[in-house]
Amino acid sequence: MIPTIIYLLLRRFRRTHPEKAKKLISIFQKASRMILLSILLVLMSLFALPQQTRLEYSIKRNGSTIGAMSFSLQLSGNKTLLKIESAIKTRFIFTITAKALEEAEYENGIMNWSTIHQKINGSDRINKKINLKGRKYVVTKGNQTETITGYPILFNMICLYMKEPTGISKIYSDNFQQLLDIHKLDDHHYKINFPDGNYNEYYYNNGLCTKVNVHHSIYRSSFELKTTP
Repeated sequence: MIPTIIYLLLRRFRRTHPEKAKKLISIFQKASRMILLSILLVLMSLFALPQQTRLEYSIKRNGSTIGAMSFSLQLSGNKTLLKIESAIKTRFIFTITAKALEEAEYENGIMNWSTIHQKINGSDRINKKINLKGRKYVVTKGNQTETITGYPILFNMICLYMKEPTGISKIYSDNFQQLLDIHKLDDHHYKINFPDGNYNEYYYNNGLCTKVNVHHSIYRSSFELKTTP
């Protein structure tokens, strides 16, 4: 309403001062466009819907499917929530069932918190939480807490399913609580060695992680992408 009144007054002013009115109208039109653009940007930020991506993987051992894993990414404003859920049932000498949940939240590109929870045959194997407090991270394992340095964490293990680590040389392991080297073996093919002597290989296509080969001292397995978003 107010811009309309101003515009009408300028038109009236143009009758007596045409040259000055022409300049003022031009300035007013430009200002109106900037105001409109600002309003549109505010509305877009208020009503923007979260974006979500989900990837499904088959877990295989010796050519047979022994479980499934899902990776999800959800964007909401300046926050990104990443989640991995997996379930395995296989047999060595006896039947083994394993379930795992990993989550991490990033805000403006910096990790706010992460969790790792793994169960084998119903018993906790790993149950760990990492929370950002100021410029340090606090690790909670049961009733024990530990403060670690390394702020900011920009790329942890779960991020490997979100994007190919192009140009990234190190990655944070929540499990081992340290930075690990990322070794590029070939185009879209990377290797990460773990402190316990095991290692994983990651393969990518069009930015998506399509396969992970797990090399453990007592077994071999792979995660293979079966659906795309």
